[in-house]
Amino acid sequence: MIESLISYFSISYESLFVLIATATACALLSPFLVLRKLSMVSDAISHSVLLGIVLAFFIVKDVGSPLLIAGAALFGVITVFAVEFLSGTGLVKNDDAVGIVFPMFFALAVVLITKFARNVHLDTDIVLMGEVIIAPLNRTEFLGMDLPKAFVQMGVLFIVNLLFIIIFFKELKITTFDKGFAKLAGFSSAALFYALMTLSSLTAVTAFDAVGAILVVSFLITPGAAAYLISKDLKVMIAISAGYAVINSIIGYVLSLLMNVSMSGMTAAAAGVTFLITFLFNREGLVTALILRFKRKSELKPELFLIHIGNHSGKKEELEELGLGSIRDHLKWKQSEVDKIAGRLIRRGLIMIDINKDIYDLTEKGRERFLEIEA
Repeated sequence: MIESLISYFSISYESLFVLIATATACALLSPFLVLRKLSMVSDAISHSVLLGIVLAFFIVKDVGSPLLIAGAALFGVITVFAVEFLSGTGLVKNDDAVGIVFPMFFALAVVLITKFARNVHLDTDIVLMGEVIIAPLNRTEFLGMDLPKAFVQMGVLFIVNLLFIIIFFKELKITTFDKGFAKLAGFSSAALFYALMTLSSLTAVTAFDAVGAILVVSFLITPGAAAYLISKDLKVMIAISAGYAVINSIIGYVLSLLMNVSMSGMTAAAAGVTFLITFLFNREGLVTALILRFKRKSELKPELFLIHIGNHSGKKEELEELGLGSIRDHLKWKQSEVDKIAGRLIRRGLIMIDINKDIYDLTEKGRERFLEIEA
């Protein structure tokens, strides 16, 4: 009993490592896909490569063959090429091209599976949803260690993706932000574009068995989108994107065990929730903007009060303009509102009541604040 529990928790923790390896491998590419407006293309890749897997299986007749990954990656590039070709004609918009190409490829794959591969382990539900909890059961020897095969594969892809970004960072940055300058500088935008798409395709395909297409799409898009809301510096974006991937994996892992639900599905849901929180509460987020707007609105009338006093203080009309009983007529406010705001400014040490003249006047602190507002 104890041995089985130890074995279960060992496999469970290994599932978390598989999740994190998959998430971070995808997250490294995520900012580039988001900045290049390729989010929907990555979605198309993650679905249409199923046709590459099916066709490769028909050729090699072996589900475990590495040629299935090669075929899928090749079809990912073909998908991108087809989308680019259609949108490049000017007759079809990019989004429309994506909506035409990937459903066609994916539908063909489903038809071929249901017609010719019913008894083969090419289940569309597994491809879409995956089940990372059982990924550690498929193991391999790596550097003398017995490790989950998915962890090794995604770990290798993480290193490949990282090296690609480090080596070609300058070129990727230039072609991402200024394609015109990149062309003048002699950088091959097309070569980098297809290299990026090939890596995205390989990453998506390799993750299929462990986590399914839905989680791959989530991790190829969501971390980069969330990172973009926080920072516009590319290096910082990549780091934040990887951080989101780790956090989403841990949250999805813990909640899936507590709720006894799909680990891949819960992780994808966690990614959506963390993005929503970022969207609402980042420096320029929706909730933050509403709070700032409310704060500015609440400060508007006190500042108008200070400006009015500052403009008329020490002048011949001050008795009329700043009088305790007459200031409301010049501000066009109700007396209750005048009393409320005046009380707030007095408590903050910005204004005082000159009892000799029976008027409102600025304190030294209030005068400094008045000059700041005027500036």
